[in-house]
Amino acid sequence: MNEKISVIVLAHGDEKELTRCVDRILNQDYENYELIVVSTQKNSELEEKANNNDLMTLYVKDVDKLENLRAYALNKADGDKVLFVEPNDFLIDEQSITTLNEVYTQKNADMLLNKFMTLRDGKFYFTNKKIEDVSTNKFLFYQFDNIEFRKLAGVLLKKSLFGKIDSNDLLKPDQVLLNSLSREAQNIVFDCQNKYVYDEVNGNRLPELITGKESELYFSNVYELVRKIKKSNYTSKISEKVSIALCIDENLVEHVGVLLYSISVNTSSFVDVYIIHDNLSYSSLEKLTELDKSFPTIKINIIKIPDNIQNQLNKISLEGNKLPVTSCYRFILADLLPSLDRIIYLDVDTLVLRDLTELWRTDLEGKFIGVVKDVLINLNVAQKIVSERKSYFNSGMLLMDLNLFRKYDICSDLIDFAIDVAEYCEYGDQDILNYYFIDGYKLLDIKWNCGRELLEGREKEVGIVHYYGLEKPWKFGMASIFYIKKSHIDMIHTYKLYEYRFLQKVNGCFNDRVTIIVKLDTFKHIETIDSILLQNYKNVDIKVIDTSQDIRVRGRVKKLQLYYPRLRYYEVTQNDNISRVMNFVVRNANGNIFYAKSKYLFLSNTITDLRKVMIENQVDVVTAGEKEFNADKRVFYRIQRDDKVVDISDRKEVEVSSLNGCLIKKEIFDGIDDLNLEDNKLVNRILEKANKVMLKNSDYLIKVFD
Repeated sequence: MNEKISVIVLAHGDEKELTRCVDRILNQDYENYELIVVSTQKNSELEEKANNNDLMTLYVKDVDKLENLRAYALNKADGDKVLFVEPNDFLIDEQSITTLNEVYTQKNADMLLNKFMTLRDGKFYFTNKKIEDVSTNKFLFYQFDNIEFRKLAGVLLKKSLFGKIDSNDLLKPDQVLLNSLSREAQNIVFDCQNKYVYDEVNGNRLPELITGKESELYFSNVYELVRKIKKSNYTSKISEKVSIALCIDENLVEHVGVLLYSISVNTSSFVDVYIIHDNLSYSSLEKLTELDKSFPTIKINIIKIPDNIQNQLNKISLEGNKLPVTSCYRFILADLLPSLDRIIYLDVDTLVLRDLTELWRTDLEGKFIGVVKDVLINLNVAQKIVSERKSYFNSGMLLMDLNLFRKYDICSDLIDFAIDVAEYCEYGDQDILNYYFIDGYKLLDIKWNCGRELLEGREKEVGIVHYYGLEKPWKFGMASIFYIKKSHIDMIHTYKLYEYRFLQKVNGCFNDRVTIIVKLDTFKHIETIDSILLQNYKNVDIKVIDTSQDIRVRGRVKKLQLYYPRLRYYEVTQNDNISRVMNFVVRNANGNIFYAKSKYLFLSNTITDLRKVMIENQVDVVTAGEKEFNADKRVFYRIQRDDKVVDISDRKEVEVSSLNGCLIKKEIFDGIDDLNLEDNKLVNRILEKANKVMLKNSDYLIKVFD
């Protein structure tokens, strides 16, 4: 026998189509249901229908709020299930309840929401979609996109769910009540069979999404746990030694050393660093092991993710944001490090500029994590909800109370949550953490996770600078030089200074030396020197020859020398001979020579890639293609290139008309008296002496014009 269904209609006095609604319900062919109508006003027509039909009961209740009618009606309902129908809406046919109940039963649901059919201007509008299972974690995301998740109308519910929620929730708006019910439901289904008709009559408006604090939009129960923790007078344990976690893959190994160096020189406490990985190569593990010998105050612990945990993490879909699964390793630090009470998580694209002991000793006041607000992100609906409740934070630095994570089994729950909702998370792990920990985190000073764009006026107080976004200190797009402030570029130069000092500390560099000779003839294109300094090739000497006679060039280069100890400046005055200066610079160069001049920018991987071609092919001269950039219009013009390496030895005089952008073996200059790199005769002499010349058919050089 079919379970009894209580169909509830709440009439608050402004209903134009109440009779139609009631008639459609009374004509249903479902065998076991009751109709309960609760109205704020007497209605003789309804009274007559109720007197003549045993299925219908009419109650008149004088209340101000519709929510009070709802609570009263539920108290009168006798069914195992409840279906709400608004008085201006109606069920499409006689089989509507039967059909809905069949879906409910087949799907073993305890909450069945229905896609509305809309009646507008005498026409029906509807969407045919498959029936969808909706997890509790996904419920809010459906609510953002579907008005059916904001109204009780058309929802077939197990009545016992109402007994599991706080009685005060019964007096809250539909959207809030549905959220509470969804957290108690075991099986939520979204049915798209168009059995419920929303009539778009005057005054019958669909609800806007409530996003403020009154919405009580929570993606997890963390906020309730925090209330419980505060009542217990919990005090977090803080050890004398600082613990830091880095979660990496093969692509990040080479950048770990700079971050560790910045920690070691700026932090007064001893530090344990836990490097979390899945499957690093043997050579990468060796590099990390060697790093452990480089910093006397830092102990490096390398921890591999257990296969069973990795298999769970692999279920998290990150296709929408292209982030690696390593970004989710921070979710499980409490389980991976059972002996630690707290930890500082850091992205590898950060640099520590102040003592981390201050951050480490921060009182989290019973919150699970300490975070810094992300003020730059363009917020979508879900992120705005987070921001309005508290603040949307950046996940590149997290101060985490691991003891609380373990006590409330947060790690496994967070993974399950991530598996469910990752498809809705544009920013991957960052969105996941923001949604999960609403009202469960403490906001910290922005100095502990400061992006380039927030540095203005804060340079001296920043504790951790975070190079988030596509531009990294080791991979910097040249067009950005024109868009961002010099102070922001200077923070990239700061990273390069730490990188240089780190390499000096670990006894040298990983590559052969290259001397880059840069000729600057105008301040207007001073960006040339920035692009050269931001090369990701680490072992370089930079020689700047200034022919501009502009004190601004000298001033900029002198400032840059604070960041680059191997940057040398040579000024050519009106009375000087540039050939003499170039001769001196070339003769005293270390390693192979790369020449660059004003009005050109160079991609950050130019030297690295040309040097690779030189080594692999035993080449004397390597050159590259170029593209153009209109600085006024911010537009690139380029020739389509195939990125291939081409031997041009038999046509080198045709292909190479300038040494600009050429990497040249130092020995080629031996025996040549006049080394003016601007002289066409020298170009010919170089090409004559070169046995093998190759072209890297890529746009490494960017010619700037106005």
